[in-house]
Amino acid sequence: MNTSASRSKSTNNFLLAIILLSMMVFVISCKSSKDSAFSKTMDIPMGENSPQSSSDEVFDVVDEVPEFPGGIEAWGNFMKDNLKYPTLAKDKGIEGTVYITFIINKDGSVSNAEILRGIGGGCDEEALRVVKASPNWTPGKKDGKIVRSRMRLPVQYALGKKDKS
Repeated sequence: MNTSASRSKSTNNFLLAIILLSMMVFVISCKSSKDSAFSKTMDIPMGENSPQSSSDEVFDVVDEVPEFPGGIEAWGNFMKDNLKYPTLAKDKGIEGTVYITFIINKDGSVSNAEILRGIGGGCDEEALRVVKASPNWTPGKKDGKIVRSRMRLPVQYALGKKDKS
């Protein structure tokens, strides 16, 4: 009986660690320059924003990156509490990283969530569902002004190791 509970707790701790590690990579990639390794890996253009400024403009590079309420640890807890491993993905042993892009609007709301690269088995849809359900973020800033910002988020799915007993 204790083995099942400790295995479940161990799996949850492992998933939380994966989520937090993914978020660290995410934050580092947001703060890096247009030539970041993340943009080269993902083949995502991270060019300079156009010189024109409109209220609907979405910035890829900002001075202050949008932040989830409570910071990275709170985001990890939000993902842990809300992200469910799809049954189909579990049954098929699907693991990997789903990459999502979305916009944080000036009011902090999340919009335009899309899959950049998925892994199937229901994982893509589940990651989108959780991102769309996110509470409002603290919006990003550029030149001291609140702006719409594009975010890129890796959501990693990993099954716990099975015992060989």
